[in-house]
Amino acid sequence: MSNIDVKSEFSEFGKKMKIVGIMTILVIIPYVGSFLSFIGFIFGIMALGDIRNANNKLNQSSLENYRSKYISAIVIRIISTAISAIGSFYTSNWILDFVFTFNLSAIIGSAVILIITFVLNIIAAAIEMDAWRSLTDFFNQNRTLFPQHIATEAADGSDKLRSAALMNILSFLIITILIGWIFQIIGYFKLAKLEEITRYSDTTPTTSIPIEEVAPHPTTPPSELKFCPNCGSKVSGEGKYCMECGSELK
Repeated sequence: MSNIDVKSEFSEFGKKMKIVGIMTILVIIPYVGSFLSFIGFIFGIMALGDIRNANNKLNQSSLENYRSKYISAIVIRIISTAISAIGSFYTSNWILDFVFTFNLSAIIGSAVILIITFVLNIIAAAIEMDAWRSLTDFFNQNRTLFPQHIATEAADGSDKLRSAALMNILSFLIITILIGWIFQIIGYFKLAKLEEITRYSDTTPTTSIPIEEVAPHPTTPPSELKFCPNCGSKVSGEGKYCMECGSELK
């Protein structure tokens, strides 16, 4: 498979990351924020398909780890959301039971659901952190596949998203929710730089250096060789005297 095919897959991944980044910003819009967040979620899932296609050609364990762990984190979050939704329905009834009948089991049931969803969210965030770490490792270890500045941006973006997942674990501190949201936006837009890689040629032109031809040293034809009649030394050229003994040449 050519490097052009791989670049095309990562370019598509970058385009989808840009959309996810835009949707992440727009979640603050009242009434439609949740819907836009869902759109970003869908494009994030689609981006995993680009990673799968690229890894079919590269066969990199770091890419496979990223994809599988990110999917695991998504599944755990879906389970947590389902438990939370079901729990919220029963919690209201349990609270009423506790208020009117002082049934302690109602409060215990509500607390159990809260603890389960909290633990599941922490597990999902920890797995997501590991997923982004794997993607960071891939870009750091395979810089030759991309233009240097894009590889740097992509690795930094993955690391920012790893920090965002950490902020999600610490969300009980409240301020970390805002910090994590900012890290997400930065991370997604840095990964969006991958969109540009198809603009770069796969080959690097080389400059040929001309080789200077060196003229051969002139040699004296054998017919023009002379010998000094006095000392027998070889003599060449038109000189009248031997360079060795000074005798006159005839």
